[in-house]
Amino acid sequence: MSLSLVLRGAVRCNAANLVKSARITPLKAYSTIVANAQRQTLKPLALTKVVAPVVREICVSAPRMASAGSSHTALWTLERLVSAGLLAIIPAAFIAPSQILDALLAISVVIHAHWGVEAMVVDYMRPAVVGNILPKVAHIALIVISVATLGGLFYYIQNDVGLTNGIKRFWAIKGKDAEEKQQS
Repeated sequence: MSLSLVLRGAVRCNAANLVKSARITPLKAYSTIVANAQRQTLKPLALTKVVAPVVREICVSAPRMASAGSSHTALWTLERLVSAGLLAIIPAAFIAPSQILDALLAISVVIHAHWGVEAMVVDYMRPAVVGNILPKVAHIALIVISVATLGGLFYYIQNDVGLTNGIKRFWAIKGKDAEEKQQS
């Protein structure tokens, strides 16, 4: 028993206290050691810090940017219709190339890409994270790029071979490696 008390005292790593506790033999000293040991074991361990809870405002940017009282179900449905429509428009434009199908393809692809990138801008350029200016600049840049892309595609459709014929010609380009293989 006295050995366990000595070992408990050794935790403090104080050689003087260890020697004193080993020399004490009276009953009074024994009860003092037990009482001190119990007082020391009742102290709570300070392994963790008591920290006030962190309260953060949840930021959802889409409802803030949306107009009040509008339903987004119609937009969601239109996005899905355009995505499904691309499955029919792309093969039709390549099977029967015309300016109308090229224009329909250009509009569908540009609006589909615009909505996809806009969702990323809204999700990742939140004002609470990057400030109030950067989301607006990114959204304006997206609109400018989408309009410029659509205008460029319309110009190409009207004044050149058309969108699908241009893609077919691009696919038909053979590199220098293919020409060397044909010659040999």
